[in-house]
Amino acid sequence: MALIRSEVRRLHLFELECVQHRQPGQEWVPHWHTEWSFGAVIEGECRCSINGQPRRIARGDLIAIAPNTVHAGMVGGGALSRDVLVVMFYVPEAWLRHEGLPSPAACATVALPDLAARAGAVCTAAQARKWLRLALPALHAAAHQAHTENAGPLPTSAEQKLLKRLGAAAADGQLRVPELAARCGVSRERLHRVVKRWIGLSPSEYLRTARLHHAKSLLAATGSPAQAAFECGFSDQAHFTRWFRKAFGYTPGDWLRAAPDSAPGSAPDAA
Repeated sequence: MALIRSEVRRLHLFELECVQHRQPGQEWVPHWHTEWSFGAVIEGECRCSINGQPRRIARGDLIAIAPNTVHAGMVGGGALSRDVLVVMFYVPEAWLRHEGLPSPAACATVALPDLAARAGAVCTAAQARKWLRLALPALHAAAHQAHTENAGPLPTSAEQKLLKRLGAAAADGQLRVPELAARCGVSRERLHRVVKRWIGLSPSEYLRTARLHHAKSLLAATGSPAQAAFECGFSDQAHFTRWFRKAFGYTPGDWLRAAPDSAPGSAPDAA
């Protein structure tokens, strides 16, 4: 079976990423992004889980997913067509501040078919900026309404402290679950309960995703998938590449080749 991969572009806009997903049946394991995720469903639909809540993102919908929000999903053809085109923009908080745009209060969707269709033509940073400045006000309004209507319980102060320690400890790409629990000062059972409730992952799944994000930073610094795999504790480069693709939709090599300043003919390690 051929590998299902997405097209990734890295634009000169605070390291903005634009990814186009075109393969029916493509799935993502539970993961998160450190940036805001803004997207549009142009063809087909996306069935996903965001913080454990199932959602169906239909053709013509825009979506906003907050940073560090665990989500998973699958794209497929809709009722009228088997074609799929989902465009996602991964936008750092710094860009929103730079542009004077408020962050949405929560994850949200809104139906704007004309604006969704325009996302498919975005190829440059200037086009991405223009599209995002049109999309964000509508997503902000929808997120504010969703946040008001669906406000739920929050972690206790002790749980918040544990989650903060968790993020700091997981920055070490070589940690295992027992070591993570020890660094957080809790039992493995307590760690599992808190992480599963408030993040939606088991501690081992959380660590794997944290290692993938750390590996992405190493890729940017070194340009070597093999070195990133080794330093982040993956058994080999092939194992690293499989999990990277399952989380992000493309391989480490795809991501490196998408760098805006890549020299023609330069090639990273095979991945």
